[in-house]
Amino acid sequence: MATREQARYPAGVPCWVELTEANGELSTSFFGDLLGWRFEDRAPEGAAAPYFVASLPDQDGDVAGFGSLLAEPVQNPVWTTYVRVDSADESAERVSTAGGTVLQGPTDVEGVARVAVCTDPAGARFGLWEARGSGGAHLVNRPDTWNFSNLVTSDPEAAADFYGKVFGWRTQNVRFGGGAQDATMLLLPGYGDFLEELAPGTKDRHAESGAPEGFSDAVGWLSAVPYEALAETVAQWSVEFSVADAESVLIRAAQLGGTVVTPLADMGGMRYGAFQDPRGAAMAINEFHHLSS
Repeated sequence: MATREQARYPAGVPCWVELTEANGELSTSFFGDLLGWRFEDRAPEGAAAPYFVASLPDQDGDVAGFGSLLAEPVQNPVWTTYVRVDSADESAERVSTAGGTVLQGPTDVEGVARVAVCTDPAGARFGLWEARGSGGAHLVNRPDTWNFSNLVTSDPEAAADFYGKVFGWRTQNVRFGGGAQDATMLLLPGYGDFLEELAPGTKDRHAESGAPEGFSDAVGWLSAVPYEALAETVAQWSVEFSVADAESVLIRAAQLGGTVVTPLADMGGMRYGAFQDPRGAAMAINEFHHLSS
């Protein structure tokens, strides 16, 4: 029977993100200065490299990982989003059957989870997380914590088919401000009911904020690569973190040696921007106000 910690996220919901950078280097000092995170090395016993877990200075709870749970070397820095599953082995089989690739695992990480790292048919990287002690991130959807993961791909229809087969996700087009479709939500049917049971009033709060219909079931966003960017864009999962002051974070990121890649803009009731850390790992940020339908 799952513990309360392990049951934090139902199967099919993204539950953890980690940043892995080339040559085992870690940007802990950059993110510590930028977002005020503190870090604790929680590498499994006998691990060849550290694995740091970030948390907020004034609150207990894990926010994100730095390193690789599977000690996997990478050529370029990458954020990996892990999706909670009931069985990493069965989910890995579904990944392969649906046309994806299992890069590493499934492997037991003692006291944490049984995990695997995979790619979808277009090459976007993601992870599988079968809780074996840790349910994933403790703090989300508040300033300086993980908010959403977003898939950018050249073939949204193929992606929707793949993730539907692996995780049971569905898609729903969204229009903001009465304009043309400009976003697609990735939905896990029934997730809103889980959230409502966990925190009564969640659905009402989403509706009152102007969130689009079905938003309570959303587990991510799906975007198509613009035609003019096809040649240089690789399908990928990106991460998005909520902040209290997006403008200040972008300014500070540049001061610390990062690069602003998406200037601050108002989008659907939030201020949005993105930057790369000094080693090239990208992170989007949002300063949430309200959603307008």
